[in-house]
Amino acid sequence: MIKTALSFSAGCFCLLQLSSLPSTQWLWSVIPALILFTITKTRLLAIFFFALLWTLFYVSQTMQNTLSPNLVNTELRVTGVISSIPENHGNRIRFEFSPQQNQHYQLPEKLRLNWYQSLPSSILAGETWQLIVKLKPPRGTMNPASFDYEKWLFQQNIGAVGYVRHNSKNVLIASASPLNINSWRHKIVMMLDKTLPNSPYLGLVQGLTVGVKQQISPQQWQVLRQSGTSHLLAISGLHIGLAAAIGFFSFKWLWRLRAENLLLLPANHFGALAGLAAGLFYAALAGFSVPTQRALIMLSVVTLTLLLKRPINISQSLAIAALLILILNPLAILSAGFFLSFVAVVIIIWINQNRFPTAKFQWLKTHSLIAFGLTPLLLLFFMQTSLIAPIANFIAIPIISFLVIPLLLLGSLMLWLFEPLAEWLFNLALTIFDLFWPIIELLANTPYSHWNLSAISNLHWLILVIATIVLLSPRHIPGKWLASFAFLPLFYTNSNQPEKGDIWFTLLDVGQGLSAVIQTAEHTVIYDTGPRYSNKFNAGSAVIEPFLKNRGIQHIDTLIVSHSDNDHIGGAKSLLDSFSIGSLLTSQPEYLSKSTMCFSGQSWQFDGVSFEILSPEVQAINSDNNLSCVLKVNNGEHSILLPGDIEKPIEAKLVKNSPEKLTSTILIAPHHGSNSSSTSEFIQKVDAKWVLFATGHLNRYHFPHKKVKHRYQKANTKLLDTSSNGAIMMKLKRQKKIEIITWRQSAQRIWTQVATD
Repeated sequence: MIKTALSFSAGCFCLLQLSSLPSTQWLWSVIPALILFTITKTRLLAIFFFALLWTLFYVSQTMQNTLSPNLVNTELRVTGVISSIPENHGNRIRFEFSPQQNQHYQLPEKLRLNWYQSLPSSILAGETWQLIVKLKPPRGTMNPASFDYEKWLFQQNIGAVGYVRHNSKNVLIASASPLNINSWRHKIVMMLDKTLPNSPYLGLVQGLTVGVKQQISPQQWQVLRQSGTSHLLAISGLHIGLAAAIGFFSFKWLWRLRAENLLLLPANHFGALAGLAAGLFYAALAGFSVPTQRALIMLSVVTLTLLLKRPINISQSLAIAALLILILNPLAILSAGFFLSFVAVVIIIWINQNRFPTAKFQWLKTHSLIAFGLTPLLLLFFMQTSLIAPIANFIAIPIISFLVIPLLLLGSLMLWLFEPLAEWLFNLALTIFDLFWPIIELLANTPYSHWNLSAISNLHWLILVIATIVLLSPRHIPGKWLASFAFLPLFYTNSNQPEKGDIWFTLLDVGQGLSAVIQTAEHTVIYDTGPRYSNKFNAGSAVIEPFLKNRGIQHIDTLIVSHSDNDHIGGAKSLLDSFSIGSLLTSQPEYLSKSTMCFSGQSWQFDGVSFEILSPEVQAINSDNNLSCVLKVNNGEHSILLPGDIEKPIEAKLVKNSPEKLTSTILIAPHHGSNSSSTSEFIQKVDAKWVLFATGHLNRYHFPHKKVKHRYQKANTKLLDTSSNGAIMMKLKRQKKIEIITWRQSAQRIWTQVATD
C-alpha cells in the first residue's frame, strides 16, 4: 500500500509540473495501463502511469471551468449561493459565489467577488443572492518567490474573478439552509466578533476555531513565523486527534454509566464512534482543509479497524489517506500543507520506530526532531525556518492543545445549546492567550530567532533532504554526524551576483503600479514600491520582500520613491520595516520620514555603474506626477531611464535641457503608458531599444494606451509589459548582448494564464 501511494503521488505531481496540458487523446493509453497493472513486475509503473492519466483527465475538466471571452468586463446578472465565509475589509466585502447556470450564458462553477459600493447590512454564507457583476479571467501577479495566486485560484476551482456593480437589482433571494456547513462556520465567526469585539487575539481564536484567519494581523503572522508556531493555526492532525480523544474518553465514560449500554455496544466501540464524530465536527468547522482530510481519513481507518478487530499499521492508514485525497482531488498535491502534513506523520513514525528505546522525554524529543525534519520543506516553500521553534512549541503546544482548543470546541457546541456558557468559554480561552502570547512574542523577537534563506539549487536541496534523513536515522549508524556538513552552504549568501560594471535590472509585476530592482556587484537600488491594496496587503511585503530574500539581499543601499501616488509609494512602509536602508530619496519627503529630497543633478556610483537624477528641479512646483524623480542608470554601454509618472510638460523640459542624457537602451514608459506622456519628441530623444510598461491586467485606465504603443512601434522599439509577461528580468553586461527573462513564460505551468492583453 505504501509503494502504491508513493507511485500514485509521483504520477500526480509529475503531470502538474508540465508547462502545458497534453492532448486528452493520451487518455486512450489507460487501456495499456490497466494491462500493465495486471503484471506484477510493472505494477508500480502502471500505477504511476494511471495517476498521470487520472490527473490529466481531472485537470482537463477543471480547465473547462473558464469564463467565455465575450463575457469579460460585461455587466451580468447572476443568481447563486455565497459559498464561503465573507471577508469584511471595511470598505469592501470579498467572498466566493457559486452561480446557478443561466440559460443565456455559461458561467464557471465558482466566482471570487469583491463588493465595494452600497455594501449590504448583512451578507451570510449559504444565502442565495441575485447580483449584477463584472467578471474577468483569474489573473495574478507573476514574480520569482512570490505567492502564485493563479495556482491557488486553480486549486480552488475558481474560474473567474470580479466585482459587484452598484445596482438596485442586487437583492437577497433566500436564506441559508440549516444544513449548510459554511453557514454554521459563519455564525461562529459572528459570535466571536460579538463576544470578543476589541480583543487583539480575535483572529487567532477564529483561526483555531473555524480556520478563518482574515483578522490575524501582519504583526501576529510575523510572530508565528519567527517562533515556528504558525502550524498551530493550521487545523490539522494535532487538532483533529485532540478532538477525537476528547470525544472518545468523554462518551466512553458516559456510556459506562448505564450497564445496559454495554450489552448493546462495548464502551471502546462507542467511544471510537464518538471520537470519529468529534473529529468530523472539527474538520467541518475547519472547512475540510487537506491536513484535516488526512487526519480524518486516518481516524476513520483506525475506528474501522477497532470496530472490526483487525489491526492496521499506521503507515498503511497514512498511505490510504494519501491515495483517497489524491483520487478525489489530484490538485491537493500542489499545496504546501499536503507535504507538511504527511511528512510530519512520516517523521513521527520513523523516529518512534528507530530512535527512542525509552519513553523518557519522548514527547519533547519527538517534537524537536519533527521541527528539524521539516526544515528542508520549510526552506523550500517559505525560504525561512525558526531556530527558536523547539522552545516556543514546548510552551505553546500544551497550552493550545490541552486548554485553548477544548474550550473553543466546547464553546462552539454550546452556541446551539446555551449561548451564555459559550461566551464564558470563549472569554476564558482569550484570557489564556493574554497570559502566554507575550512569551511567544518575546521569543520571536529574540535575535537570531529565525533563519531566512536565499534560493538554493535543486541539487543542493536534494542533498539537504538526504542529509536530514540520515541524521534522523537510528543512532547506531556510524559517522552519520558527517551529514550535518550538508547544511553549511546555507549559511553563506547567494554567490550568483552581478560582476563589477554589470547591471541586473528587474521590473517587478506589482499589478497596476511600479517597482524596479537594480543590482550591481555589491549594491541594491529600489525604484518605487508598488501599491498598497489594504492594511494587510501591499506590494512591498507580497512581491518585493520575497524577491529580495530570494536573491539573498538583506540591505537596500538606496530606496527611491518617485512620488506620493499609492501605486508608487504603497509598499514603502513594509520595506522600511523589514530591511536596513542606506538612503531614502523622494520628490515629496513629507510623506516619508527620514527621507531626502531628490532633485536634478544628484549623482553617485556603485561598482562601476553611475546613477543620476534628471528631474525634478529643486524649486519645482507641479502636479504629483510631474514631481517624479527621474533616474538614469548607466554602465558605459547600456543604460536605463526610469521617469516615474512624468507627463508632457516635464518630457518637453528634459528634451530641451538635457537631450544628451535621455538616450537609453531601456526605457520604463512614463506614467505606465498613459497618453498624457510619451510624446514623439521624447521617444525620439530617448531612442530606446526596449520600452517596458508597468501595468496591471485589464486595468481600468486601459494602459498602455493604443496611441502610445503605436508611437513606440513606429520608432522601431521593442515592447514588453508586466501584465502579459510578469516580472521582466534583464542582465546588462558590458560588451555582451542583453539577457532577458520574462517570468510568466519562464515559470509557466498548466494553470498559468499566458494570453497577452
